[in-house]
Amino acid sequence: MTIQGLLLDLDDTLVDHRGAAERGLRTWLTGLGLAETAVELEDHVERWFALEARHYERAQRRELTHTEQRRVRIREFLPGWDLADDTLADDVFAGFLGCYQAAWRAFDDAAEAIERALGSGLRVGILTNGVLEIQTEKLRRTGLLRADVPVFASSELPAAKPDRRSYLTACSGLGVAPDATLMVGDSLRHDVVGAHAAGLSALLLDRLGWYDATRAGVRVDTVRGLAELSLAAALHQRY
Repeated sequence: MTIQGLLLDLDDTLVDHRGAAERGLRTWLTGLGLAETAVELEDHVERWFALEARHYERAQRRELTHTEQRRVRIREFLPGWDLADDTLADDVFAGFLGCYQAAWRAFDDAAEAIERALGSGLRVGILTNGVLEIQTEKLRRTGLLRADVPVFASSELPAAKPDRRSYLTACSGLGVAPDATLMVGDSLRHDVVGAHAAGLSALLLDRLGWYDATRAGVRVDTVRGLAELSLAAALHQRY
């Protein structure tokens, strides 16, 4: 089947979410006086991302709202603070949020990859787990928002990745059959395994070369950057 559509993940695929969160977190913690030593700072960063992974995933499963997962995270991150009041918890989280948003950056290869895909005749969309308004604003601020590239965010979908309904709804929105669509992203579970289960082709974006097929037990096609996407070949074959 000829590849006719391309779905791109957003966070850590097009936009450097992890880098922005780390930079924003360091700025925020330093301002609060909570990172007096480098070791202390690193401990806080590790805890923050562990809480994000746990509770953001719960929000994607619709166990919590987006706002509720923020409150749970900030309360667990700062257990010694009295953040029982929702308004206060929201205000404290907003301190981090402002620093995080100020650090948003698109990867250098993102805009060119989208342009090249469109120029190759592919229909291109962005499939992301997140709130549509937030993810759209992220794309706008990083210069990646385009009228000809629809954004499919889990807040507006029947379910989040890796539920097969997310990919199928996005494919329908692109007007391309699943078996003619290529999904590209940095998450093995969300962007490869889930996409395969829904009948799409998939590539794992492994920017740092961390993926080890031997340890993971799953051998998948990988690229180290979006510039490596062989879009011309993708038009004529399935990955």
